[in-house]
Amino acid sequence: MFIHLDEVYYTYNIDMPFETKALKNINLEIQKGEFIGLIGHTGCGKTTLIQHFNGLLTPTSGKVYVEGIDTSKKGIDLKSIRRKVGLVFQYPENQLFEETVYKEVAFGPKKFGLPEDKIENRVREALKMVDLDYNLYAERSPFSLSGGEMRRVALASILSIRPEMLVLDEPTANLDPQSRNKILSEIKAIHNNFGITIVLVSHNMEKIAEMVDRLLVMHKGEIIMDSSPRDIFANHANDLLQVGLGLPQVTQCMYELKERGKKVYTGVLTVDEAAKEILSRMKSPTVSRK
Repeated sequence: MFIHLDEVYYTYNIDMPFETKALKNINLEIQKGEFIGLIGHTGCGKTTLIQHFNGLLTPTSGKVYVEGIDTSKKGIDLKSIRRKVGLVFQYPENQLFEETVYKEVAFGPKKFGLPEDKIENRVREALKMVDLDYNLYAERSPFSLSGGEMRRVALASILSIRPEMLVLDEPTANLDPQSRNKILSEIKAIHNNFGITIVLVSHNMEKIAEMVDRLLVMHKGEIIMDSSPRDIFANHANDLLQVGLGLPQVTQCMYELKERGKKVYTGVLTVDEAAKEILSRMKSPTVSRK
């Protein structure tokens, strides 16, 4: 087990007028190599939760363990934990500060004490992972890049420390469709090619349904669902709607067909799956799947 949260509660502004219970009784296990999606309305506790994964926040009560290490224990090496768990905040380009892309991506390895002769290899490797050509980008100012390129540089700056887990908080927020798809395809490739554990926070139901293997749904500080996207969208649609969350458009389309008397399977996640399902029903309309 890579990360384990045991009965975690977190409260902001304790004993103050604006006291807020952000997390309530969170019990969660994350295994190495998983690709997890995390969804829920703004203010439901998603960002607070992921900040517990590398010790940026420690529980008001309960325990968080990273590879068996209690993150709230006095004297622990938080630097080592944050080397294992890389957290990419929303709008990470706002945190860029170096004068060149090279220096920006090299900052993490330098901070963690990597020898100078190995830093360039780390920078080259990280830029390649986000599909930025080292020769074209290394000496450019990150502030001269497009929004999508800046975000990929910010991602590379985390990848350069070779984390075992990558946590991304709305990595495609406010990007145009082309840049959004580029970032998401690179995140998927990073998981497929390097086996890095990924937790992806997103409001994009369509993409998250296609990409992740496991989906966590949060509501009012609690994890209310934890299963595969197919199971959640096929069997818990009403529960999602009751907490104000929608369905992927293609899944919603299948539900509407079912409401009109068509015997279709509602657990489809992509347009291709929907097309195959509809064609199969046209050929054998009496067959029903559960």
